[in-house]
Amino acid sequence: MSQQQLAELCELSVDQIANIERGKNFAGKSTIPLLADALRATQQELFDFSGNDDFVKSGGMKWRASRKQNVLHVRNRKVAVPIPGQRQQ
Repeated sequence: MSQQQLAELCELSVDQIANIERGKNFAGKSTIPLLADALRATQQELFDFSGNDDFVKSGGMKWRASRKQNVLHVRNRKVAVPIPGQRQQ
């Protein structure tokens, strides 16, 4: 299933689906039921990785997409947005 198809089934934007998939955003209380319904799964199945040995061996949910410093444009000026817990460069 493509991100576009999943987004349409969930009535979410493709950007939201992509960000969840990449680990930039977490699925919240209102999004999880939409994802479960679209994927024809229970909410519990979305979080039960006991049958996925490769996922568990690779570290599972410990991995998360890296967070790079974001740049915010404010009135044609670039403003660095610090991320808590990250060293500034």
